[in-house]
Amino acid sequence: MIENKCLLNKYNEKIFVETYTPDNAIQTIFFCHGITGCRKGRTMDDSYFQELAKKLMNKKYKVVLFDFSGHGESEGNDYDVTLSKSVSELDLVFDSEVLDKNKVSFLVFSYGAAVLCKFLENNIDINPNKIIMYSPCLYPLESCFLNKNSIFGKDIVEGYDSGLLEKNGFVVVGAKNFKFGIEMINECKSFSPKYLKVFSNKILVLSGKNDVILNTKYNDDFCKRNGIKEIYFDASHSLFEKIEDVFKCTIDYFLE
Repeated sequence: MIENKCLLNKYNEKIFVETYTPDNAIQTIFFCHGITGCRKGRTMDDSYFQELAKKLMNKKYKVVLFDFSGHGESEGNDYDVTLSKSVSELDLVFDSEVLDKNKVSFLVFSYGAAVLCKFLENNIDINPNKIIMYSPCLYPLESCFLNKNSIFGKDIVEGYDSGLLEKNGFVVVGAKNFKFGIEMINECKSFSPKYLKVFSNKILVLSGKNDVILNTKYNDDFCKRNGIKEIYFDASHSLFEKIEDVFKCTIDYFLE
């Protein structure tokens, strides 16, 4: 059964939630999308994450997709998006949709990995069965937001260095026409992915060889230090070029 609903975040903004629920679900998988993306994929014109949700539902998993505020069909401004706000929205959706806290897994893409890390750090009673990360943004500032070689980060760096970000409170990221707020930078200064080490034997990282959004060496170093399995595909940051192979790998890992 596929259902849509809206939940209200603490700012009274509607958060759009889409659930895929089979009969006798064996566990719940929560999906967190990337910044500028949505529950469907790169844009609202995509549907590939919905297709994956259907495949997982057929394997008896309940799958929860949702749009962070300022994204997709959820309300809110893009320049108000912060890590803490996104984490609170994952909290909201999790509490609304979880069937059993002992039977949960997570699938996260890019910025969604940072959100999940902070969420788990804040909720130490949650012990996921599996975590799959697509092109994870585990070091948001270093690998992306303040990386002048990133097609996403170059405009932010320019605004940061020139003082425009501080003056206006946001800069427009031309690659996505997304207003990126200064509070995101300030929050990410204290962010660390180190808590994920607790779950290192449960994490699978899937990355693209041709990523121009992230500097993937930060993920490589983190995975190597913590014994996390990482698989590369001949694809970009979105993994879209090899998405069927990525989805097969995803389903196989959840079923292990």
